[in-house]
Amino acid sequence: MNLLAFLRFRRADLLRQAANLLPIIFTAILLVFAENSALEAYRTFQRIEASNASEAIRAGRDIGDQAKLVEMSRRKLGNRLILGFTTDDAADIRSALGRLLSTIEAARPSFIMPGDAALISQIDSIAELASGLSVAFANVGPDDTAILNALDGDLRRLSEKFRLLQENMTEQGSRYIALQGETLTASYSAMLKLSIALVGAIVSMLALLVLNRRATWQANYRADHDVTTGVLNRRAFERWIEGIHFDPQATKAVMVFDLDNFKEINDELGHMAGDHVLKVFVRNLVASFGQDALVVRWGGDEFVVVVSTDGFVEAGAVTLLRASFQRLQSIVRFGDTDIDIRCSGGAAVWPSDSRDFHEVLQLADLALYKAKSRGKSRLQFYDTDILNERHKVLALRERLRAALRDGELSLHWQPQVDVERGYVPSAEALIRWVDRETGRLVPPSEFIPAAEASDLIIEIDNFVIEEAVSTAARWATIWQYPPIVAVNVSAVHFQRREFVGQVRDILRRHNVSPDRLELEITEGVILGNNIEVTRNLKGLEALGVHIALDDFGTGYSNIAYLSQLKPDRLKIDQTFIATLAGNCQMESLVSAIIGIGKAIDCEVVAEGVETADQLDLVQRLGCCLVQGYYFAKPMPNEEFQAWRDANYPDAVASVKHLRRLGDRLASIIGDETGRRRSHEAT
Repeated sequence: MNLLAFLRFRRADLLRQAANLLPIIFTAILLVFAENSALEAYRTFQRIEASNASEAIRAGRDIGDQAKLVEMSRRKLGNRLILGFTTDDAADIRSALGRLLSTIEAARPSFIMPGDAALISQIDSIAELASGLSVAFANVGPDDTAILNALDGDLRRLSEKFRLLQENMTEQGSRYIALQGETLTASYSAMLKLSIALVGAIVSMLALLVLNRRATWQANYRADHDVTTGVLNRRAFERWIEGIHFDPQATKAVMVFDLDNFKEINDELGHMAGDHVLKVFVRNLVASFGQDALVVRWGGDEFVVVVSTDGFVEAGAVTLLRASFQRLQSIVRFGDTDIDIRCSGGAAVWPSDSRDFHEVLQLADLALYKAKSRGKSRLQFYDTDILNERHKVLALRERLRAALRDGELSLHWQPQVDVERGYVPSAEALIRWVDRETGRLVPPSEFIPAAEASDLIIEIDNFVIEEAVSTAARWATIWQYPPIVAVNVSAVHFQRREFVGQVRDILRRHNVSPDRLELEITEGVILGNNIEVTRNLKGLEALGVHIALDDFGTGYSNIAYLSQLKPDRLKIDQTFIATLAGNCQMESLVSAIIGIGKAIDCEVVAEGVETADQLDLVQRLGCCLVQGYYFAKPMPNEEFQAWRDANYPDAVASVKHLRRLGDRLASIIGDETGRRRSHEAT
């Protein structure tokens, strides 16, 4: 319960206490901030009692009138009056309470009506409870929630006793006045009322102090803990690092964990499911690594765990941590859905890997990066090879960024040939990098992964699309039937909200029709049915851009979703083609992929065709679109243009193009005729 809700819940009690206690708050201030205030008040009221009884009664009535004025002021000022006198100095409060109790005790022989045992018992009870409260308050801290709750209950009981005492005084005093007439001397003097009122005032201040302390504790807790999971947040962990003083002989394993599929869970099932997964994952962390482990939500779906490995040799600690890591992989139920929780982890050890705890954390993060690059769902321990590899990747990335800026990147083109109709319907753009410093051709398999680990891949994607569309514009000026340009797009870029708009702008900038561009994506991009991916696919379809699924058969395709997506092309991965000869099982798989393509009415391209035997096999299986070294290697633009003019000239392409359009039209007419006959038959 937060402070605001607590105040609403206790509003009636607080207002009732304020109504009883606020009239004497001024005297409480005198007692707290001036050592002689109580003594001066005592002597003042002694002089009042030396006068006749009627003057004492009138003085009591004057105090009542003053109480009404203070009550009116309270209603105008609200709680500001009380809050203005709240102090965090518990020592002052306890000292004031002690002086007050001494004043009451000293006043007892003179100002308490003789023989009133009940009144004396009430005052003794209040004094005892107030004394115990003072001792308890001296030992309570902001984190002692249970003690704070008990203290709050004691304050309520003390306030209730004070209220009952006032009622008793009023009733007994009225009866005594009726009996004694105008001869009242010292039975219920203003001093006694003042003393008891001071108890109430200090009780109020203590209550407000407890509330403020509780509010402060709650605010600090919220500032230091993650709202969703309840574990420490990054801010608190940073402070913890700054304040730690480990035993030099101690060892600590620092692990960084990242959920492998958290984005897909949020996108597909919503943020409530994501929050549920985070809570379950934190419970698994605590259960796996123990209550003594420090668990921190580092941000998003990343968590840090610090656990002591004292008493374990290195091999034993590694075995223990790996076993604990395996318990993190679990399946959680959310609604009617089973969610598979998978995570990757990186670990480093203090002080063997570094004596700087911040650096140990960075090394664990590097190990996490390595784990994810090796296939995820694994725990990777840091070693020096990881750091060396990281330095190489960073250096490569900087060189690649400079290469992009300095024009060292270019496109090569590999044709896709329709062997049945004898023309080149499309050509795939493949990026090449010749390092000017070394003259070395850097293979894409070396620099693309480094780019994909950062936003640099988006810059490279944009460069390739821009260059490919620009080339398509030039081809349109030299050929009547130019090939479609096919471009590979990274998964990271294709999931960006602005992707379709960027493609549209590039096409408009070069005045190229969208149907002259084909974007190739892998199965993994569409596997999760990501919202942004689905939106971009629909946007590209509306724009008129072709979509091809690259490396088809290597992932886990959802055939039902594939039929809804309806890509223009499926590209059979070259690993299938390489092992096709003499492999009946592989032939069946390739034949099945070709059948899927025909079933969803899209073309199928066989990648990696390098021999005549492979070409014969894919043709026999029903695939007439091929790409590979058997026809041509990837070539610079000028070389590609010369190759096409020599092997598949534009005149031939025009005839084949018209024949292809005729075949397509006949297929559409045939399908429509079949549907009409089926309808007539029914």
